[in-house]
Amino acid sequence: MTHHLISRQTIAELQTAIRRWERKPVQVRNGVVSTGCSALDELFPAEGIRRGSLVEWLRTEESAGAVTLSLVVGRTAAPERPVVLIDRRRQLFPLALHAMGIDLTRLVLIHPKTERDVIWVCEESLRCPGVGLVWMDVDRLSGTSFRRLQLAAEEGGTVGFFVRPEIAAQQPSWAEVRLKVRSIASREASPRYQIERANSQGWLKRSRREVLIDNVHGTIHDDSSFRSADPVSVVS
Repeated sequence: MTHHLISRQTIAELQTAIRRWERKPVQVRNGVVSTGCSALDELFPAEGIRRGSLVEWLRTEESAGAVTLSLVVGRTAAPERPVVLIDRRRQLFPLALHAMGIDLTRLVLIHPKTERDVIWVCEESLRCPGVGLVWMDVDRLSGTSFRRLQLAAEEGGTVGFFVRPEIAAQQPSWAEVRLKVRSIASREASPRYQIERANSQGWLKRSRREVLIDNVHGTIHDDSSFRSADPVSVVS
């Protein structure tokens, strides 16, 4: 009897893809990757996304900003490396992802049937050194599972982005940073977000910033300097 409800064909395809990526010359550096926006970088402990780390994006009930912003930032978290999106809710569509600048040739979109399958696929993908980013939207995550995912990310040198409900901020976390994302009113077409660091380590410069996504160029900007600053592209 199989341990998971994912089909054998799906498992075989995923294992084949992982072996193919591992054979590719992947550069895993002990540095950080910019989010594409210096104001957002300041909310991270390493002033950018550190390889082998997990990031929690906390969403509010009335806003899908955490999903949008995490996907846009994810474009730079894995330059020239495959991106695994675990989408049990089936809320992501290839055409919409392509419009956001995500390279579909490097995309693996997985639709697990159960929460248990979600964690299993996430752990296996994070452990693969050929994968650049693993993204998932998950409500419940036990401390034991969270720790296993954190160890898998460290082993693979892979970045994990977890979109979770705002109430998850009250639970223990193995993420390097937790960012609470709220949509804010905008007079322009470009969406604006307030990002607040949900955990409070003293070595971080700032705890809250406001950014926007330029709907024309697909770039992230510090909201306060958008009109005067040159755009910084998040597209790799």
